Amino acid sequence: MDLKETLWLVLAVALLISVVTDVVSRRILDLVTFPTIAIALALRWLQGVGDLEGGLVSGLVAGGAAAGFFAVLAWRGGAFGWGDVKLVAAVGAVFGYPLIMGALLFISLAGALQAIVTLIWQGAVWDTLRAVGLRWGKRLKLSKHVVEAPARHIPYGVAIALGSFWAMWWDKSNN
Repeated sequence: MDLKETLWLVLAVALLISVVTDVVSRRILDLVTFPTIAIALALRWLQGVGDLEGGLVSGLVAGGAAAGFFAVLAWRGGAFGWGDVKLVAAVGAVFGYPLIMGALLFISLAGALQAIVTLIWQGAVWDTLRAVGLRWGKRLKLSKHVVEAPARHIPYGVAIALGSFWAMWWDKSNN
């Protein structure tokens, strides 16, 4: 087993555990994410300091950039939890650059599909569209009140896992 396969195996275990804990308890555990990041960076360091496309630098840049992007979204809107931020940092540390770019795209697509399926499953499509329309009406000064759609928990760890596995498949099929 080469380094890439070892890193992917470590990540796969972390993703599967995180999906279960996110769905069951709405938490992604530091006990899973921090060791995954540490193992990924240690294995990358054994490969060498490297550059943007390999070694420790690649893992640090990809993990930091992915986590930074998710952290802004978690801090500003609360759409993501901090466990999601740490899990995507682990994905970046494992994948490095440029694979993290594809992974973030796949994670976004999986998240959008997951949100649509969740809204349909919960029968909340029209309520959500109505609330969005009223919110835009208030922003455009067409209405004075806004009706908020009820908050729904969508465990984004599922989308992170699906998008990451999709990125693994995509990378393997293109190499």
